[in-house]
Amino acid sequence: MTAPVAAPDLRGRRVVVAAVVVFLISRAATVVAAAIVAGQEGLSLLDLLVKKDGQSYLSLATDGYDPVPPLAADGTFTTTTNLVFFPLYPATIRALSWAGDVRVAAVAASVVAGAVAAGLMAAWARDRAGDRGAVASVALWCLWPSSVVLSMAYSEALFCAAVAGCLLAMQRGRWWWAATACALAGLTRPTGAALLVALVVGVVLARAGWRRSVPVVALASTGLLVSLGHVALVTGRWDGWLWLQATVWRGGFDGGRSFWSVVQDVLTGGRAAQVPTYVVAVAAAAGALVLLLALLRSRPPAREVVYTAGALLMGLGGAAYAHVKPRFLLVALPLFVEPGRWVARVPRPLVWVGGLILLALSARWSAYLLAEWPYSV
Repeated sequence: MTAPVAAPDLRGRRVVVAAVVVFLISRAATVVAAAIVAGQEGLSLLDLLVKKDGQSYLSLATDGYDPVPPLAADGTFTTTTNLVFFPLYPATIRALSWAGDVRVAAVAASVVAGAVAAGLMAAWARDRAGDRGAVASVALWCLWPSSVVLSMAYSEALFCAAVAGCLLAMQRGRWWWAATACALAGLTRPTGAALLVALVVGVVLARAGWRRSVPVVALASTGLLVSLGHVALVTGRWDGWLWLQATVWRGGFDGGRSFWSVVQDVLTGGRAAQVPTYVVAVAAAAGALVLLLALLRSRPPAREVVYTAGALLMGLGGAAYAHVKPRFLLVALPLFVEPGRWVARVPRPLVWVGGLILLALSARWSAYLLAEWPYSV
């Protein structure tokens, strides 16, 4: 007697498809708005999509990693280095660029990875937000102030795909798949450390037993070990990556002190209040903290709380670069589930009207970041 064959989850597939379509519509709106502004300014849209950090990823894809930068007579570094960038995204660009323009490959990698992230995120969010709520959660993620990077030569789209895959696998108890996705995240961005801690918490609470848990955690750790270990070998320091962040890039971790000074400056009408990206960064940080409280009230699994809190801590606690805080918060995917549930309760006509308004605002802000803002996004 043969075992019954499970019926395909057609509704689940429709939700995933709907989420991917929402993502692609948001990307199209962003690119159209950016193309209009770029045309008015006489700029190349493709060059804008690979600006700033994107140039470092392109150099990695074509020429590999730099050496440790030399010191000047006063003991300061004379140039920056791409050693602090994690390897998976530039490796993906290199793999896709063998037959064409490396810039096109970089943007294509982000868009495809973003579509995968949208589908996996919807599949994961269905369990808590329902079908409409899952699609709404993806839509809100696509409209976050820094979501333009999902169309650019930045690594966030690939990282979000790994995060969504890991969250989905943990939700379904597929720990080897979760570990694989976590390892990929660790090869993509340093926030993979927060995902690794979340996976450890998930494995422990699942009571899988040490014979299974230890190999799963070991596999999940490989991405971060490769990314950080490579920099440690090149620099000759076990803390090489942190050292380069603090000394070359003037970054590192200060517990949010530098960002708090920007918040105070914005709230008191100082110079930072005259810079749109600083104002949006402060608003995004406040919104993320409110969404974190909403997430905690919904009592999600501990692993999701750990990852979200860790991503926020790393994003808001980093020194300097206040204007890029919204981009760092974009990867905290569980933040978008509760507002997705709220949107699912709103009548459809209002959702359509509100969604179109937010899409227009998001596209215009994205165009500003691409064509008018001269720094990293």
